[in-house]
Amino acid sequence: MARSSLTEQLVDLRRTYTGENLSQAVPAVKAVLHDLPDDRRERVVDALRGGKADVRGLFLPDAEDDDQRALESVVLQAGLDAAAHLQLRPPASMVRPAHAFGAVEPGRRLRLHLTEHALGPLLYELLPKRDGDWVAGAAGLRVTHHPRSVELRLLDLDAAVHLAGVDERAWATGMKYVRNLLAGRDLGGTFLDGPLTQAERDRLDEAPRPTGVGSAVLRRYHLFSAAPWVRALAQGDQWWVEWPASLGVPKVADRLLHPVFGLPGSVEVPSVAGGLGISTGWYDLFLREVEGPDPANEPALAAFEWPKGVTGWWEPPQAVR
Repeated sequence: MARSSLTEQLVDLRRTYTGENLSQAVPAVKAVLHDLPDDRRERVVDALRGGKADVRGLFLPDAEDDDQRALESVVLQAGLDAAAHLQLRPPASMVRPAHAFGAVEPGRRLRLHLTEHALGPLLYELLPKRDGDWVAGAAGLRVTHHPRSVELRLLDLDAAVHLAGVDERAWATGMKYVRNLLAGRDLGGTFLDGPLTQAERDRLDEAPRPTGVGSAVLRRYHLFSAAPWVRALAQGDQWWVEWPASLGVPKVADRLLHPVFGLPGSVEVPSVAGGLGISTGWYDLFLREVEGPDPANEPALAAFEWPKGVTGWWEPPQAVR
């Protein structure tokens, strides 16, 4: 398929942010370019050349409302927590890239492509489970199964995220991981379904869902894919995101401030905790790098026999003959 130089440049840039393949990114970019009048197309060219034009949000759409932002923020946090499970997949490693998200198709309803082995850990972090009076997972989250995907929703919000490529077989494999880990931790497997329960309401009162730029980070997650892992802390409308020294904070910040694919309306702001800050005026994001793992520890980590309940990939130790 022939592509103009402008289309090609926009597609390549978008894929840097989303991890999409060409068949996903090219139609999305061409659909926007097709409807652009000449004067707006010139603004896009000016922005790409480093001029004063700002066309953020045009070729990489952000969530349209608070409901969608909230759900995507919940999914981002669960995915980052799931990465810790991936580090323990045999042979365990702290330097092997551990990311739940492989690619993101940004649209009104986000479509996520997970990395290999990530579904089980993600479901463990997401699916609401009741253990006594406590609810673990994402309170109010419910799943709808489709032939080749699953749809994630929050009962009290008008929002959806689709996990692509999750058929019945993939779901069964993911749930096997969840049940193995629950059994290893002597936890019940009572998954919540149907209307929002009182226990979930209580949980949400105690720990409101994250919001803010978590959604925007998820839609640009491929920027972080070369780091071994990413961690995040959300407090209200503020997010702190960190990773082992590798990518360079200024480089990531520049990408997030890019006049075409960056966060709409964002500017750089001071960060009191080190690193760099970005603010949209409503929401704040603080970025920093931390000391990375020591590769010298990898052989011992890979050979370590984890006790039951640490990982869903646990298997009984082999008897010595």
